[in-house]
Amino acid sequence: MKKIIILLTLMIFAVMINAQEAKIVGSWLMTKAEIGDKVQEPYYITEYQADGKMIIMGMDAGTWKFNKENNSIITVSEMDKDFNGESKIIKNTDEELIMTKDEAKLYYIKIDQDKINEDNKKSNLEGLWRIQSSEGDLSTKLLKFEMSGDFLLVVKDQGSTSRERGTWIFNPEEKNIIFMGFSRTLRGKNNINNITSSELVLEGYEGVIKADKDNSDSNKIERLSFTEEDFPELTDEAPSLPWMDFYGMLSTLKDVKVLKYRRGSLIKELNVFTYITILSEIEVNTEKQSVRFTNLSIAYGDTMQFSENFKGGMSEMYNDFFPRESMGYYRIVGVETVEVPAGKFECTVVEGIDNNKVKYWMINDKPGIYAKIIEEGVRAFDEFEYIVQELEEIK
Repeated sequence: MKKIIILLTLMIFAVMINAQEAKIVGSWLMTKAEIGDKVQEPYYITEYQADGKMIIMGMDAGTWKFNKENNSIITVSEMDKDFNGESKIIKNTDEELIMTKDEAKLYYIKIDQDKINEDNKKSNLEGLWRIQSSEGDLSTKLLKFEMSGDFLLVVKDQGSTSRERGTWIFNPEEKNIIFMGFSRTLRGKNNINNITSSELVLEGYEGVIKADKDNSDSNKIERLSFTEEDFPELTDEAPSLPWMDFYGMLSTLKDVKVLKYRRGSLIKELNVFTYITILSEIEVNTEKQSVRFTNLSIAYGDTMQFSENFKGGMSEMYNDFFPRESMGYYRIVGVETVEVPAGKFECTVVEGIDNNKVKYWMINDKPGIYAKIIEEGVRAFDEFEYIVQELEEIK
């Protein structure tokens, strides 16, 4: 009889241990960490898998096991030494886990990924949002919510583009969004002050964030798929470009003061453009038979000259692409009427390669004025570059 009682006791104890381990298995969202009198809200997800693997923020972070003697979780990680060690369990229910590790008290809540996905789908957040700039901030901020639970924030400033990624959880009951990951701008819990199909207002660590739904389309994206091998060798019998008459160019440009262009740079991950203004100030000297383009960019509150093009005498005399650079490889595609903000123009369409792949729409009866330009190439660090420049105004 005594042996039976001992056996039953061991069985009950084993069941309790297994039940405790079963409660640990799953995904847990850390909501708070108390370290002395300081409180932090880190908001990241730790997944304790049944096979002993530990996944943190979607990354394989190491292993875990339950220590029944100390009622604790022992973790081993090569990814980050802070993930190593023993965490003493204070409370463990189906919905809540509280532990102490070193000098910190850690609070977790159990999450259900299926419910999160369902709530995210109902949030009206999917798609691209353009964050309104605060006073003095001239950068462009674009936020994309994906139904996979990922978000991407692209911050474009003068001369630089940064990308901040992470995951998000929409809580319809509490009316908030939790941002997790490596974003400095969007982090932690943000209360939703307003959300419609076109407007989003959040309030969190960074104060109030206002954003408008961006419904930009990608119709202007025309990838340039040609290579150098596609071009014939240029000969004296090559098809004539429309701007070979330099004196006709001087006649056209002598009454033009400024060309205004809209220059859009593609953010590939978002399939959307950010824009700046390009001004080409034109000075024609009929006596010296010369023309000068002074090119200015207007972006992020600054106006600066970035280049100058001059043609006259022997300078650029044999460059029929002026004010652009002459190309070693090009072909005439044909004649096309193109519509840009400045109007409709009949153009000779040319494809070629200088440093990048380019496609030009050269206005036939306005030598020196491009209606549209597409550039495609690779910048430093293998970063894809795609630019569309369209004529907005001839002054």
